[in-house]
Amino acid sequence: MPNSMPLEMRTASQPFFSIIVPTYNNADYLRKCIHSIQNQVFRDWEAIIVIDGSPDDAFLVANRMSDEDERIRIINKIRNEGTHLARKSGVELAQGKYSMFVDADDELAPNALFALSKLAHEQSFDVLHFGTELFGTDMPDPVCADILRLSNRTLPTLQGSDIVASSFSAQDEFRQDWRVLQRLYRTNLLKSAFKVMSSDRLVRGEDSYEWLVIASLASTELFYNNVIAYRYYLGRGITTFHPMSKDKFASLCTNYGMLVQRASAYADQFTVFDLSPCVRGLRHRLIEMLFGDWYVRLSDKDKIETIDTATKSFTPLEVAAELMRLSRDDAYSHWDAGDSFDPQARYVQWKEIAEKLAGTNVTPQYTDYRNQAIRHFLDLKTRNSKSENKMSFFKKHLTFLKK
Repeated sequence: MPNSMPLEMRTASQPFFSIIVPTYNNADYLRKCIHSIQNQVFRDWEAIIVIDGSPDDAFLVANRMSDEDERIRIINKIRNEGTHLARKSGVELAQGKYSMFVDADDELAPNALFALSKLAHEQSFDVLHFGTELFGTDMPDPVCADILRLSNRTLPTLQGSDIVASSFSAQDEFRQDWRVLQRLYRTNLLKSAFKVMSSDRLVRGEDSYEWLVIASLASTELFYNNVIAYRYYLGRGITTFHPMSKDKFASLCTNYGMLVQRASAYADQFTVFDLSPCVRGLRHRLIEMLFGDWYVRLSDKDKIETIDTATKSFTPLEVAAELMRLSRDDAYSHWDAGDSFDPQARYVQWKEIAEKLAGTNVTPQYTDYRNQAIRHFLDLKTRNSKSENKMSFFKKHLTFLKK
């Protein structure tokens, strides 16, 4: 029995837009998501709802709406396969001239399709990057602000290899995001890209791999971030700051390692230009994301116990560099809070573990992190000395007053 069961409701002619909406365990938001599509002034679209083996009533919600609106098509998967394969299934079925992705817990902004259709008629492009507005759910304000700033960064028109380099090359300063949600694609490009992508289950961070492939095949990317077309609800889905278990972290390590492997395999067979620097950039950013979760979501005890786990997906030196980076950041946060140096503090422990992992085979980046960490340690120790001198001064004068 096949896993995907498409319920095809075809329009009489090719729609202008195909909107692909994967859904898993977010039926509570799916109705609002679909309504945000139906409420568009521009009406020449199809919505492909991919029910990814969801245990909730997402199929019932989508099916009821499909019965009332023939532009809504459904792929009902028996087994959950993850967002990447859900998108892949949706792209295969897409009939529109242009396509875009919307997560089921997000929405299209009002009049988004009208504005995008106007640009599509006026401009020639493979990819059009549009603007987003962000609503954080139980997310720190600085995190929301940083994501929104990166998401809406406007760049000049990019062509050829500059498109993929702008997201993945350190030399290009990772100028643009890699989220596939905030872009309109020529459907033929999207079909070509997803056809050569892996058919493995990719659980988190799949946008990095998908955008690497899409961007490598694109000829022109335009930026119209003044057109706010997407409403991103950060914190509703899997992006969260909630505590993480050791097993969950191990799964994340494995998944990120697989993303790097699949990106490397694609780059090896790609011959138009050298993609290897971009794969290195992807690898670097994924391990930064991994240790961002490690720092924020694991208990201090679990942090230490999962370091060996991380070295199974990334090299010991890469892990050492991240530990040293976080040792630096943690030491600085204590200095900024007015604390003094504590030889038992976790930032000291992380530095010692990093040095053992790195050994003598260090990189310039690791050395830079280490030098910065040591400088913060010295700043904290200087504060200790000043406190001790001040205490000695008060003790001396207190003794004098008592005489």
